[in-house]
Amino acid sequence: MLASLIVHLVDFSRRFALAVVLVTLVAATAMGVYVSHTIKINTDIDQLMATKLDWRQREHNLAAAFPHKQDRLVIVVDGVNADAAEDAASRLADALSDKPDLFKTVSRPDNIPFFRHYGLLLLPEAALSEILDTLIKAQPMLGSLARDMSLRGLFSTLSLALEGVKRGETDYQTLAPSFNLIAETIEKNLNGQDTLLPWQSMMSDHQPTLRDTRKFIITQPVLDFSALSPGQKARDEVKQIATQLGLTPEHGVTVRQTGSVALNDEEFASVAEGTELATAASVLLVVLLLFLALKSLRLILPILLTLFVGLIATTAFAMAAVGSLNLISVAFAVMFVGIAVDFGIQFGVRLRDEHHKEPDTATAMRNTAKLIASPLTFAAASSTLGFWAFLPTDYRGVSELGLIAGAGMVIAYLLNLTLLPALLSLFKPPAEPEAVGYAWMAPLDRFIETKRQPLTYGLAALGLLAVLTASQIRFDYDPLNLKNPNAESVSTLFDIMKDPNASPYTIEILAATLDEAKQLAAKLDALPEVDHTITLASFIPDDQDSKLALIDDANFLLGPTINPEAYLIPPTPTQQFEAMSTITDKLRKLGSDKKEAVRLADAIGKVIEADDLSVLEKVQFNLLSGLNNYLGSLHTLLSAEAITLDKITPDLKNDWVTKDGRARIEVHPKGNARDPEVLDAFTKAVLAVAPEASGTAVSIQGSGQTVSSAFLEAGLLALLAIASLAMLVLRKIKDVIRLLTPLLFAGALTLATMVLIHLPLNFANIIALPLLLSLGVTYAIYFLSYWKDGQVNPLQSSMARAVLFSAGTTLVAFGSLSLSSHTGTRGMGELLTLALLYSVLGTFLVLPVLLDRSPSVKQ
Repeated sequence: MLASLIVHLVDFSRRFALAVVLVTLVAATAMGVYVSHTIKINTDIDQLMATKLDWRQREHNLAAAFPHKQDRLVIVVDGVNADAAEDAASRLADALSDKPDLFKTVSRPDNIPFFRHYGLLLLPEAALSEILDTLIKAQPMLGSLARDMSLRGLFSTLSLALEGVKRGETDYQTLAPSFNLIAETIEKNLNGQDTLLPWQSMMSDHQPTLRDTRKFIITQPVLDFSALSPGQKARDEVKQIATQLGLTPEHGVTVRQTGSVALNDEEFASVAEGTELATAASVLLVVLLLFLALKSLRLILPILLTLFVGLIATTAFAMAAVGSLNLISVAFAVMFVGIAVDFGIQFGVRLRDEHHKEPDTATAMRNTAKLIASPLTFAAASSTLGFWAFLPTDYRGVSELGLIAGAGMVIAYLLNLTLLPALLSLFKPPAEPEAVGYAWMAPLDRFIETKRQPLTYGLAALGLLAVLTASQIRFDYDPLNLKNPNAESVSTLFDIMKDPNASPYTIEILAATLDEAKQLAAKLDALPEVDHTITLASFIPDDQDSKLALIDDANFLLGPTINPEAYLIPPTPTQQFEAMSTITDKLRKLGSDKKEAVRLADAIGKVIEADDLSVLEKVQFNLLSGLNNYLGSLHTLLSAEAITLDKITPDLKNDWVTKDGRARIEVHPKGNARDPEVLDAFTKAVLAVAPEASGTAVSIQGSGQTVSSAFLEAGLLALLAIASLAMLVLRKIKDVIRLLTPLLFAGALTLATMVLIHLPLNFANIIALPLLLSLGVTYAIYFLSYWKDGQVNPLQSSMARAVLFSAGTTLVAFGSLSLSSHTGTRGMGELLTLALLYSVLGTFLVLPVLLDRSPSVKQ
């Protein structure tokens, strides 16, 4: 009955070809217009998982409590010295704050009032003592400079220091680094660079650390989730402003961007960039394979047109049913092309074969329809069920992909029985002069027939070994492993992560009160998997009394020095030049072996030789403007008093305590959290103590478990549905086993190979598994239907040619993704290639071994 219905449908489409084509094209045009007005991609990755999940609920609660900590664009400012970094970060942050249309919030976490005032109290006591001792030793110089912030004051102070060297009271080596810094600053200014003298480095006995020369700006950009890169406008604005302000490597400053916004934006851009090359390569190779399979443009063009119309119709369905594509469901197009082209190839190759037997086109097309009616319907239904099995899962991104791709299979099936026959009737492909099958495959057919038993045992052993190996497959939950390591946002994040205290793999817990947070933090600190915890109370040091005593003593000595009651009258240009001449002479008298002194003398000499007031003013500004800021900062730090909760400023408190009093705990892992075992142990240990925990580590584990569970659930459901359909169609349990065995064999070999080549499953390549399911069953259906019809020598048939070229076109379409520069896309292409190769192996070797003799021969 089904075959008769399909034969009549195909014949109707052939007889009324022009009408069918015109109606379909009008409908396709209307759908194309609809798609052009409604198509959109929702790039909000937060919507890829079902919100009802427990870990998602906790994630949402934390985000609602601290909304200003979500969707951040982190700007990393590195300077050649601490002063350059601070000046650059300050100017850039001020400029971004003037752009409320692009940035909802702009903050400097390393420069908030609390740290500017209480920073010394937060240091370890040993480090505090060392810093204060250095400042006290520099008291004479600080006092001289505080009274006279001019070139005269600077060089007069250096002259006094040189007198100390001359008398043996001061070691020259303690001054040499300062000489180099001053000389370098003068040289750069004379060469046209506005470089500030790094007073923080000048007043330190140590080389500046990365924390000194790196500053952070945290922003919350306005995002456009209808765009491929939601934060692109804000990110472009940062680059533009940085360039306008001269914050470039040529001026000793590097500005980079990272954070969730930049990471996601560059992820999407990287995927799109890699997809362009893959698409171009796949289109060329698919067309080439279609030509090799069909040998005639009169067959190829109708198939491509049918494919194009089907893609438009499926996209229209997606917009009507879902409203927008997400970052996973957008892959429906690739899946549609990869599987729907199989339907067209099956029809086209079978038509070629029938046209060779029967010159009359109408008869050949009816015979073709009769031959493919059952297998094509079975294949389309199996593919549809395979995709729709994802509908009940909590992985919303794949659930929507399953809905769209499944509907696409139905659309492709109907179009290949209506539009394709109509187009073929109009294009009138010529009759075939020779048989379409593969006569050269006869030896392999004979080999399988004569060696069936040893092949069965060998394949069974291989399958068992593959299953045992596949059991070692692991799922890589870390999303960073899918990103392009060369992208600025990723490389910057990895650079930041070199600081063990800057790991993004933290866990966050929301306690009812700060007291509860402190108690819970103490329990968590006792866990061997936890390095340390942070709460708002962490900013109140326990040993304040001893530290305050040290600070008070230093302030008693330094306070009057850095805040003099009287200042010297600003010098005239003549006095400035006289001071420079004096210091130059003293520097040269130290001898030519004192390279730092000679360098500084040469630099000052060039300023004197220029004899230009504008040069003098520029050099003075860049040498001394940072001093005023330094002395002001020092005065603030030395006036610190005991820290209490009331003293903590809102810009810090708001990051840790909500308005209703709930307190956040931040838990840091011990060891390398990028190691899956370390992260898993850390997460389990913390959740055992605090089941309400959330944060990056919990989200990574939760999303990984959700995805793996979704695919396991959907895979089992799809197998059950396909097996039930097969039982309904084939009516024999042995035939159902024959159908599914090549699929299971290919799946086991695919997973086993992944284990052997150390390719884990991840959020990207796991999408290959439903494709393996759909394609593996589809290919097997064609072979099994051929066998059920009483045919022998399947590998020599036109059916085998159609399956082989169908697999080839799908292979190049998906395998071309391996050319992508994007790590996740490339891995998906590699896994798809593996899966398809093993599917072909299962279909062309395992299944023929199971099909011992055709049913008609048995009878």
